[in-house]
Amino acid sequence: MSRPLFYILSIGIFLVTSIGVSDTLQNIRFSNDVWDVEIDPHSLALNVYPTGTNITVRASLGQTGLGAVTDFTDEDKGVSWKLMECSLTVHVEWIKDSLTIEFTQDVPTNDTQDFIWPIIENTESIHGYIFPFFEGSYVPKDDVTWRDFLCDQGPINTTAGLSMPFWGLDLGEKILTYILTNPFNNQILFRETETSDLGMRLSHAFTPNWKLRTYAVRLSLSNASPVAPAKQYRQWLIESGEFVSFAEKIEKIPGAEKLLGAAHIYLWGGNLLSQYDVTDWKAFATKLSLNGGENVVGGVEKYIFSQLNAETQEVVRGLGQADYSSNYSRSVISRAISEQLEKPNFYNASAWAGISLAPETEKLVSRDVSTLSLPEVYRRNCLLLYAAFPDTLLHPDEWGDGLSVKLLERLAESGLDRLWLGVDSWQDGFRHPTAVAKARELGYLIGPYDSYHSIHHPNEKDTWETAQFDLSLYETGAIVNADGTKNRGFKKKGYHLSPLVAQPYVEDRVNGIVAQMPVDFNSWFIDCDAYGELFDDYAPSHPATQLDDMNARLTRIAWIRDTHKVVVGSEGGAAYAAVTLHFAHGMMVPVIGWGDPDMKDKTSPYYIGGYWPPEGPAIHIKQVPLKPNYLYLYYDPRFRLPLYQIVFHDSVITTNHWGSGSLKFENAIQTLALLELLYNVPPLYHLNIAEFAKHRAWIKQHYAFFSPLHRQIGGQAMTDFQWLSEDKQVQRTEFGEAVEIFANFGTEPFEYKDVVISERSVVARWIDTSKIEVFSVSP
Repeated sequence: MSRPLFYILSIGIFLVTSIGVSDTLQNIRFSNDVWDVEIDPHSLALNVYPTGTNITVRASLGQTGLGAVTDFTDEDKGVSWKLMECSLTVHVEWIKDSLTIEFTQDVPTNDTQDFIWPIIENTESIHGYIFPFFEGSYVPKDDVTWRDFLCDQGPINTTAGLSMPFWGLDLGEKILTYILTNPFNNQILFRETETSDLGMRLSHAFTPNWKLRTYAVRLSLSNASPVAPAKQYRQWLIESGEFVSFAEKIEKIPGAEKLLGAAHIYLWGGNLLSQYDVTDWKAFATKLSLNGGENVVGGVEKYIFSQLNAETQEVVRGLGQADYSSNYSRSVISRAISEQLEKPNFYNASAWAGISLAPETEKLVSRDVSTLSLPEVYRRNCLLLYAAFPDTLLHPDEWGDGLSVKLLERLAESGLDRLWLGVDSWQDGFRHPTAVAKARELGYLIGPYDSYHSIHHPNEKDTWETAQFDLSLYETGAIVNADGTKNRGFKKKGYHLSPLVAQPYVEDRVNGIVAQMPVDFNSWFIDCDAYGELFDDYAPSHPATQLDDMNARLTRIAWIRDTHKVVVGSEGGAAYAAVTLHFAHGMMVPVIGWGDPDMKDKTSPYYIGGYWPPEGPAIHIKQVPLKPNYLYLYYDPRFRLPLYQIVFHDSVITTNHWGSGSLKFENAIQTLALLELLYNVPPLYHLNIAEFAKHRAWIKQHYAFFSPLHRQIGGQAMTDFQWLSEDKQVQRTEFGEAVEIFANFGTEPFEYKDVVISERSVVARWIDTSKIEVFSVSP
């Protein structure tokens, strides 16, 4: 007769009673002084009993149809058995105070096998869920807004939908943490329970392209803290040798230290000539239109005027006759002339006959244009235009809008001495090398946007430069789905490109850009690679698992970083990329409302704008209100948790997604500022000359508090987080033994020990000296 199997952990020794192997095998029980865990080997139901409490947690409901239990084996620190119907071996192992349940597919097949575990639907003992949605979220189990939002999402991929592969259950007195030791090929599905609460289940796909097909969940119990799951995950990473500190990264790439205290800014207006580069618009337009008229023979003005389209010519004539210049006319003309300046055939010797040229210009025009690099073509043409209009143009070294010496000097004069600057394209660096040099002179980090995620046909309409490679790669390099179809690219254009075959193209592109740059970028931003969208690739010539896909992405980021000694960043900042990245955009606040028609409807008050004008795309620059439900889900401090910062604050510098910048949503600006400072993460702005003038005072105020503090503790671990008030409006973070930061999101002052936190304010207190610094958004 078989009897139950009990494991009792007592002073580190497992005691085993008799073992039975049959359908009558009862539950298996593991015990120590922290908790008892009971698992049914037939249904995989798992109950947790925290020691010293009356709590019973249904950590997973059972399920039927798994088949008979066979081959039951006791091992050094656990047990294993087989489930015949689903061809799985289950291995349960107790390591320290954690329990790992591993499932291995016994008989590999050519088909994908989906397996569900755990199932969390009886929520009687659960107060709420702790999820690493972007930075981190606390989800009350009975919150209807959260429940409906998550249930409407459909299956959530655990590498893209979760920033880190874990979650937690708030049990009141305790926290139960689940860590996915294999983060790949998993999906979470949320559903409404019979009691109208939020339930969830996780499914793992055993795909045929893996040699060893395993899936495991590590469970641990902690005392009550909303960030306990993050602390558990951090410790697991450290024990696994998968954590790299920011200090270690600085040792390898010293320039990374410049991220400490740096605000992040995307600079817009990268055209060669901006409206700010013409010192006298009326004189410029008059000279261009009168000397470019039909009755004028020859001359540089006529040549340039003739290259403009009829609409632009009319705008030039109108501006020459007007009493003032409008933003519209200045923009139209500067864009049109910039377009001409990019053309290799812009120079016409007869047109410039009689125009005095500087030695640098003469040297450039004396060379065959086919021998010039793009930056040299741009430089030649800008110098030629300046030679033709020396009295009405700034020198080309000063040209530009967002990326320009004049804006950089204004940033520096405003006290912004540490910045990360991003440009929309490496072409901006080709156009404005003196601005790149100025940024580096000022001690800033500056880098281009780059991506290898999608590939387009060379003749694709409305393509983007990062998706252009060659026809051969387009025909052979696409990721292939299990059904043999090619995986469509971003916005369904082209295909997703296999990172396994892209590496030679990565090296050619980056080396080519660096070779042409008069002054090198010292940073590089690679889109998508840390977002978490990983692929199984069934192409015969480049098959890959999601693990292979991930490794290839990290390899290219590391190659760019190490070969060119640049500070590297990417989108998102998913946990798998933390060992490689210096910074990431999209963790603090992610993309919001993707696909929401109200945010794309031009008649809606929530319309976020399009990609026009190029000097400051409305989608980034235009300030709009955010819909109330998104404010609730993404910004409400009651539901925000610094989970990512608890794990990675001393490893990766993270901020907002460029689609959700610090100033984008006008009804979230103040709350986001308090959150940024509480979490000690930098702001992210979109600026050009006009936008900086508009927001200068706010940016200076935020920077004055953030930057000195971040220089001190930006590379230190966030060691704690607490809700101090019952309504969760007052919160506290701690960084080592150096600084504690308080935030009061409420409308009344709050006193904690000897610290008074005014309404809508952040207070930083140095623990050793009791020094206080205050930031307030109150009127």
